[in-house]
Amino acid sequence: MNLASKPPSVSVVIPCFNYEKYVGLAIDSVLAQRVPATEIIVVDDGSTDGSAAVIQARPGVRYIRQENAGHVAAFNHGYRESRCEVVLFLDADDVLEPGAIEAVVQHWQPGAAKLQYELKVIDGAGDWTGRVFCNYPAGYDAAMVRSEFSEHGTYVWPVCTGNAYGRAFLEQVMPLTVKSAPDGLLNTVAPLYGDVVVVPEALGRYRLHTQNQSYHGTDANRMDLRFARQIALRRSEFDALRAHAVRLGAALPEGNLLDRELVFLNYRLMVLKLGGQYAEAERDSVWSLWRKSVSLLMGRPFKPAVRAARLAWATALALAPRPLARALVQLRFNRAEVLKRFRRAPAPLSPA
Repeated sequence: MNLASKPPSVSVVIPCFNYEKYVGLAIDSVLAQRVPATEIIVVDDGSTDGSAAVIQARPGVRYIRQENAGHVAAFNHGYRESRCEVVLFLDADDVLEPGAIEAVVQHWQPGAAKLQYELKVIDGAGDWTGRVFCNYPAGYDAAMVRSEFSEHGTYVWPVCTGNAYGRAFLEQVMPLTVKSAPDGLLNTVAPLYGDVVVVPEALGRYRLHTQNQSYHGTDANRMDLRFARQIALRRSEFDALRAHAVRLGAALPEGNLLDRELVFLNYRLMVLKLGGQYAEAERDSVWSLWRKSVSLLMGRPFKPAVRAARLAWATALALAPRPLARALVQLRFNRAEVLKRFRRAPAPLSPA
């Protein structure tokens, strides 16, 4: 941020549905910020548990209740009620580190579409799994995001809690009409509307548990259906990206943008190995997806250890017979629970 400019005001919007267990922790993490948020808005999407009482017991919070209409409606409602220059949507099961708002204010750039940062991945009990998301490569900044987006139509971005959006950007795309994952659409189109500022610090904690969208469960017989839904959702986000680009007169790379994202090459590979189906799966093969994965791993910025691990994973999965592939997928998406059994104590985390 230019030191001569006025620090931006920050709204924190927390959509909540039946998260009595977690929403108080989310709110408390905002109240404990070293630099306070300008406003805290919690939208209760018709919760039937004790969420309302937990929210209303916190001071300095604007409580808004709506009839149950879904996460996207609560997301839109919270934005509509917000008034600040920067809006941070905090999932009700996640938390912010004490310096999050301070870092957003310090690093914000006028004209930016959004600012993003790292997240520590925690489990349902709040213990750190040892993972950091997105695990940005060294030097990953706004210029690198622009370069990646220009070449690939995508870039490295975190889930909802890891982003703070500029109102000038939001005014051009809100309200959202997607059925789910509102942050996915926002993050996908953001580089069309301004710079993406990257802060390579863990400023929040993303809770991975059985009720959130990123959890894939323990049954590999059903995981292929979840992966297929994620692939379909991502395809729709890229369709929206192309529509936004046409509206703005911006150029995007030709071809299937799903081929430009390692995560979704991985999902497609896993669905094929698990015997499932997704749209246009007939155009893919295990080895064509493996080759595209290797090409991306060599051509896009990854930390050396991350590149090696992902190459080993893609190769092992491609070579594995189906029973072994199922076991590998189960292990990968439940590794936090497996590793936790071998820890003497939970991975240390300072209080939020």
